[in-house]
Amino acid sequence: MKIASIGSGNMGGTLGKRWAALGHRVMFGTRNPHSEKIKLLLQDAGANAQAGTIKEAAAFGEVILLAVLPDAVEQVLTEAGDLDGKILINCTNRYDAKSADAEVRRLAQHARVVRAFHTLPWEVLANSQYEAGVATVFLSGDDPEAVEAVAALTTQLGLDPVAVGGPDDMAKVETAIGTMWRILAPKFGREFSLSVLRR
Repeated sequence: MKIASIGSGNMGGTLGKRWAALGHRVMFGTRNPHSEKIKLLLQDAGANAQAGTIKEAAAFGEVILLAVLPDAVEQVLTEAGDLDGKILINCTNRYDAKSADAEVRRLAQHARVVRAFHTLPWEVLANSQYEAGVATVFLSGDDPEAVEAVAALTTQLGLDPVAVGGPDDMAKVETAIGTMWRILAPKFGREFSLSVLRR
């Protein structure tokens, strides 16, 4: 599969490298594809990875990971251009009163938006295996086929995808996880995670 990562920091860089290692073709979309930072990232990512502009990456990817800071979302999606029919994984987070999910869905109206990976720190995405089990990734979206495709990419990373429904359902999950994070992070740091056990 061709995957674009718009964003090459901790989240985008980590997920892009892992997908490239699994054999997917990955393009990192960045405003400076020839920077030293990107050259080092490509060395780590291996032969399946390349870099381009944000517009080039958006055109390249069948699946596009949006992994940028909240203040950059509008400009980046404007630069990306037409995303009609493409799967857009939104893993952005805001830490104010605005909804990162609603904002992306508004700005990328023709994309098939799936909310995923935003409830885990990048350290867990980089190393998702625990002695007691597998970290859960919560997903939401209005397009069942797009959600299923992102769930498959999640499973390939050794993570456990759990689809929670639509945006309203995800908002409730985010509130619960935010509360748990504030309680548990001081005790366990950034390497702890949650796992949904079911029969």
